[in-house]
Amino acid sequence: MQSQVSGTIIAGLRIRACNNLSVYAPVAQRLGFQPLEGETELSGTSYTSAMLDFGPASVDGWLAGLGAAELGVEQEMLDAQAHELMLEGKRVKLTKLEFEVFQYLYHRKGTGVLRASLVEDVWGWKHTGSNVVEAVVRSLRKKLGDRSSLIETIRGLGYRFRNV
Repeated sequence: MQSQVSGTIIAGLRIRACNNLSVYAPVAQRLGFQPLEGETELSGTSYTSAMLDFGPASVDGWLAGLGAAELGVEQEMLDAQAHELMLEGKRVKLTKLEFEVFQYLYHRKGTGVLRASLVEDVWGWKHTGSNVVEAVVRSLRKKLGDRSSLIETIRGLGYRFRNV
């Protein structure tokens, strides 16, 4: 079945409708369009609707993701300016300490980091008898959700950000 595309002008915008979305499905889904259930019939022709949800990352995040996927480039997980994690197109707010601990581990991917190094370099303390590091790491893992295993505990040493 050949696809027919028709256009209408509404409020100065040209709206295009396609009566055979399946022809464009592979490209449309790669771009983030999701078909909506059901069809609409206009003037005897059935149309399928699709939705494009930019989500919290907005247009910039969507375009960056498309570009990164096309070029095979890994997208940065940490937005240093906003102190946020970028997880699957969603922004996750971090506290100042969560951000600093995450950044410290992230920039040392694959390398074990001593708990004492975190205390000294992130907190600026010489030592601590408290569980402040463990509490911040626990909070980070919770915010990472399904990706919590990225921060690995090295028993008797500290932590490591896993290479994926």
